[in-house]
Amino acid sequence: MKLKKLFSAKKYLAAGLLALSLSAFSFFSCESTELSVPVPGQGAVKTRNIYAEYYILGDSYYKLEDYKKASEYYELAMKKKEQYWAAYYKLAKCYIFISDWDNALPMYKKILERDPENASLKASLAYIYSMQGDFKRSITIYEELLEAQPVNQEYLENYLAVLAADTKKFEKKHAVKFTSTYETLKTEYPENKNLKTFEDKYKELMNIVDEEEEGEETEEGQEEEESDNSTVIE
Repeated sequence: MKLKKLFSAKKYLAAGLLALSLSAFSFFSCESTELSVPVPGQGAVKTRNIYAEYYILGDSYYKLEDYKKASEYYELAMKKKEQYWAAYYKLAKCYIFISDWDNALPMYKKILERDPENASLKASLAYIYSMQGDFKRSITIYEELLEAQPVNQEYLENYLAVLAADTKKFEKKHAVKFTSTYETLKTEYPENKNLKTFEDKYKELMNIVDEEEEGEETEEGQEEEESDNSTVIE
C-alpha cells in the first residue's frame, strides 16, 4: 500500500515537472521570437526586393500598354543599381509610346553612347528627331543606316517618310533621293503596301515644287515687264 502511494506521488511529481518545463519552454520560445536579433543586411535585402518588385510591376503595366503607369514604376526601379540600365531603357521606350519626345531624346542619346553601333537605337533616335520636326538630323541618321543596310525595308520606308514629311523643303535634290529610294523599295519589296502611298505623295510634292517655280517665274516676268514699261520723270 505504501509502495503504491509512493509510486503515485512520483507519477504526479513527474507530470508536474513536465508541465512546468513545457511552460518554461513556451515562455522562453516566445521571448526569443520577440527579442530576436535582426540579421545583418536584412533591411538592405528587403529594400532591394522592393525595387525588384517595382521593375516587375513596370513590366506588367508595359504589357498592358499602360506606358504612363509603367514609366512611374521604372523610375522607382532605377534606384536599384543592378537593374538601373534595364529600367532606364524601358523608361525611354515608354516615353516614346506616350510621345514625350523631350524626355526620350536625351535618354536615347545616352543609351547610344553606351552602344554606339546599335542600329536599332540609331533608328529610334532618327524617329524621335523626325517627330520633333528635326528632319535634317533624322535624314542623316537614316542615310547612315541605309549605307550599312541598303535594302532594309523598315529603313527604306522611314527614310521616304521623313523626306516627304518636310513639305516646305522638298526640293529637286530631295526628289532625286526620294525616287532612288522608292525604286529600291519597289524592286526589293514589290508587295509593300505603302508603295502607292509614297508614289502619290511624291506626285503631290512635285506639283507643289512646280507650282512654286511657276509662281517665281511669273513674279520675275512681272518685275521685268514693269521695269521695261517704267519711265524716268525729269
